[in-house]
Amino acid sequence: MDEPEDSSSDWYADVARSIVRAFHDLHSRNAWWWLTVRPPGVFNTVAVNTARTITIATAGVAVAGTLDATVATSLTGFKLRVNARSYAMRITAHTAGSASVTLDASPNTEAAGAAVTIFQDEYQLAATLGVFTDGGIWTGDGEFIPLWSLKRLLTAYPDPPSAAWPPSAMARIDKRYIRFSHYPTTVTRLEYPYADTPADPSGTGDLVIDQNWRWLLSDGGLYFAYLLKSDKRAPSAKQDYERGIQQLTDYDRRMRQGQDAAEVVGRRPYR
Repeated sequence: MDEPEDSSSDWYADVARSIVRAFHDLHSRNAWWWLTVRPPGVFNTVAVNTARTITIATAGVAVAGTLDATVATSLTGFKLRVNARSYAMRITAHTAGSASVTLDASPNTEAAGAAVTIFQDEYQLAATLGVFTDGGIWTGDGEFIPLWSLKRLLTAYPDPPSAAWPPSAMARIDKRYIRFSHYPTTVTRLEYPYADTPADPSGTGDLVIDQNWRWLLSDGGLYFAYLLKSDKRAPSAKQDYERGIQQLTDYDRRMRQGQDAAEVVGRRPYR
């Protein structure tokens, strides 16, 4: 950049920001092999509860409900459907060992003894969850649950959800939460290969990028720094950077599939 290599440069802080910008750009292109989390993420589903009944004295938003018996574990985040109704409600508050629940909204009152189904079709995953590297989740017996958009999921399987396993699909609600097309009836183990969300490079910490590809971060940082300076060398630097990303993409593919092997689609890893 024709600038001093220390903090005396007026562009020193901008260069640091440019490197971070290149780091973000690089990791938005692909879930590179160095981001793969080992072992993969795992969680257990929750069994459906059909043994309870409820009383809802008042209709409205954030309404109180009273179950016929206490529930030992917290139901916060679960959904509850009065069996006679065509909708499900979210349980927004419940203390383990209590019979009292708070529901997000109930358009109707419910007399004592109304039979309900309490289920969980949404689950929280790892805090560093980036990309699902397989495009979905695997069940313990090798069934694959593909990742869909939330709109597609809700269009194909509108509320209220029904029980079935394995579900036809799942959707990502936000960074950590997923929703299944159907809710499970029993406890089931699930496994999801995923790419980590790396922390920004800073200080003297080691980069997550493999040693033989760190030059690409330098190329990207140079390009973004030239952009900040409105330097006419930016287009040329971009060409070098994009060419390097293509090389990295090709190398990533060879690492995962072998030099000549074609990808086997739909293989079940447990069979």
